Amino acid sequence: MKPVNMLRTLCVSVVVLALAGCSSLNPFSSSPLKPAELKSFKQDLSVKTRWSVKVGESESGVFTPAVYDDTVYVASAKGRLMAISKSTGQVKWTVEVKEGLKAGVAATVDTVAVIDSKNQLIGFDVDGRQKWKSQLPDDTTSVPVGAGDAILIRPIDYSVASYSTETGGLRWKFQRQLPALTLRENAPVDVQNGRVYAGFPGGRLVGIDLAKGTAVWEGLLALPSGTTEIERISDVTGSPVYNLREVCAATFQGKVGCLDAVSGRPVWTKPFSSPTGASVDDRYLIAANESGELFAFSRNGGDEVWRVKTLLRRKPTVGLSVGRAVAVGDFDGYLHFISRDTGDTIARVRVGSEAFTVGPVPAGENSLIVQSKGGEVALLSVD
Repeated sequence: MKPVNMLRTLCVSVVVLALAGCSSLNPFSSSPLKPAELKSFKQDLSVKTRWSVKVGESESGVFTPAVYDDTVYVASAKGRLMAISKSTGQVKWTVEVKEGLKAGVAATVDTVAVIDSKNQLIGFDVDGRQKWKSQLPDDTTSVPVGAGDAILIRPIDYSVASYSTETGGLRWKFQRQLPALTLRENAPVDVQNGRVYAGFPGGRLVGIDLAKGTAVWEGLLALPSGTTEIERISDVTGSPVYNLREVCAATFQGKVGCLDAVSGRPVWTKPFSSPTGASVDDRYLIAANESGELFAFSRNGGDEVWRVKTLLRRKPTVGLSVGRAVAVGDFDGYLHFISRDTGDTIARVRVGSEAFTVGPVPAGENSLIVQSKGGEVALLSVD
């Protein structure tokens, strides 16, 4: 491991140890308070499981299902990479990576990519045949993202690197100086209209040219504050989300809000702290705070529309708007469907009995895909 990486890992460990003594709202500590008990509710939404497949356990690593046309690509820490028909749930092919995996999956029109336990980026064609293998120079623990003819990755130093889907070679690397302490967490990017939107420590968002790897703009979502380095941690969590005119995100110990997608200037921001990040639809920005309360903010100005307290300490995932609901997973395998208009629970289903690897992934109109750490992958639809 390079000295800079050893230092940064040490810094993160110090942060975690220091925060472990803080309040029960701290996402890094084991809270002495019990998770909120599930309450009864009036069912007002039909949720159906269209198919379910086992891909293998993923207690470690970060894994997000990738949907491309009618194929769903999923992977697990055990080293299994699968291609599944979205319409039928039939497994098209399976590949076993003997080294095991720690991150995946990225998918493009002709390439599927994962990162193995030896920090190698491996590209396969759409029939499961290996195309190339590239040794990554820095430890990488975020989910790779497919974009056109590129695979985008984020090493531990929060840089953004683009690799060719044809050869696996490095095309460009975008990097910014980091604060003294940062959070080590899954920080994927969003790609839209030839731009890569990435969050950075220090509350910054950057729009990067996909072809050149140069900054189009840099914007500040949250200005770090506090007297100690730990108090000044204000990292963008999760992935920024592009939606029409804006790029929205949340930070840890900072703010939630949206920046103009053209200039990077703040449109609105609100004091907030989220350990997981935010999601956005045509009306709302939705995010959970450190205690598990789920908030909906108006896209037009950031006013709080509703707040849900029923998920306290249940470690809610990033939400996904699907139909007239917001789907949110929890630590115990439950998927909660919250009314977008009122914040009331209108449906609940269970997928396995373990936490989800990430939040729900869109799979077409009124459909979503989830993957649990226990290995269950399921496509659900709402009516």
